[in-house]
Amino acid sequence: MSWTKNLVAKYNLQPGRRLGQHFLVDRTVLRTIVAAADLKPQESVLEVGGGLGVLTLALLSERVKLTVVELDKNLVSLLNNFLITSQNFKVVSADILKLSDEALVGYLNSPSMAWKLVANLPYEISGIFLRRFLAGNFRPGLMVLLLQKEVADRLVAPPGQIGLLSLLGQLYSRLTVVRQVPPSAFWPRPRVDSAIVKFTLRSSDEMAELLGSVAPDYFWRVARAGFTTKRKQLANSLTVGLKMDRPLVERALLTVGLKVTARPQELSLEQWIKLASNLA
Repeated sequence: MSWTKNLVAKYNLQPGRRLGQHFLVDRTVLRTIVAAADLKPQESVLEVGGGLGVLTLALLSERVKLTVVELDKNLVSLLNNFLITSQNFKVVSADILKLSDEALVGYLNSPSMAWKLVANLPYEISGIFLRRFLAGNFRPGLMVLLLQKEVADRLVAPPGQIGLLSLLGQLYSRLTVVRQVPPSAFWPRPRVDSAIVKFTLRSSDEMAELLGSVAPDYFWRVARAGFTTKRKQLANSLTVGLKMDRPLVERALLTVGLKVTARPQELSLEQWIKLASNLA
């Protein structure tokens, strides 16, 4: 904590709520993040939001090739001055959500899925960030993210509580909540609890085996139609959303072993895949 406050004072920084800046000050949490990433020397690693360099230094100590994407220009200057001695380190001043896949490929110098992503992620961008790096064209092999606990809970939700975010996480990766993190682990303290989540992303072959004959685009068309109104019966939502005859929709539900009164949150990922296959 004292080291963080001294550095903020030295560089005349002010943590910005607009950018969701909450600096990690708990060494145990820091060590847990690094251990979960299972890093090997010379691996390509992307860190999003370098902040004051606490996680950055811990990652560099593992002798990885590290690229940090930082939006705050004041922190970019700090990171460059603070860590300029490392040859395995580069800072990119950019918004990760606006940085193209082609640019990331160049910075990381790594083929698809042969790199890892580690981040204390601003909670405001969690949803769009996860969609990009789980379902996008340039995906890591593994991600370790410090997320809002509510988001972590939604990602690993069981049938009965499933949502679109749950399907996203569970379709494209194998998920583990490594540990929960209290607000006291940060400065300034956030108003919510957090959690470290490990994503082991599925390869293209694994995805093909899981989905079978169902195209990813069609799976998401069905899922989005089903969740148009979460508490509404699936038969109603799918009939309207897919513009299909209701008897066909009901037959597809029954074939999967579901009642025609089933609601979207009740299905498991496997049932959603079977339902999409039947509807197709």
